[in-house]
Amino acid sequence: MTAILDKDEVTRTVAETARTICAEQPDVPVPDGIRDLDSFSLVQIVLELENIYGVKLIEDLEQFTGEEFEDLAEIIVRLAAAGDDRPDGESHRAD
Repeated sequence: MTAILDKDEVTRTVAETARTICAEQPDVPVPDGIRDLDSFSLVQIVLELENIYGVKLIEDLEQFTGEEFEDLAEIIVRLAAAGDDRPDGESHRAD
């Protein structure tokens, strides 16, 4: 069975997660997109999104060059759709 996620909903969740995590850190401005995140904040956000959506995301971001929340949401939607089609333990590539 393949999970189908709504990209707009995932984009909203990515943005809300980013803003919440950044708000918890002193001297970190509220981000308008991925381009506004430092690497520490991005890793925290990605780990939280992995928990929310049940995807292995961090391993697939090596080549990620997106700048908007929507860019990250697109990868999550793609990974979730492919998730049930992969054997356990196999990485999902976001190429």
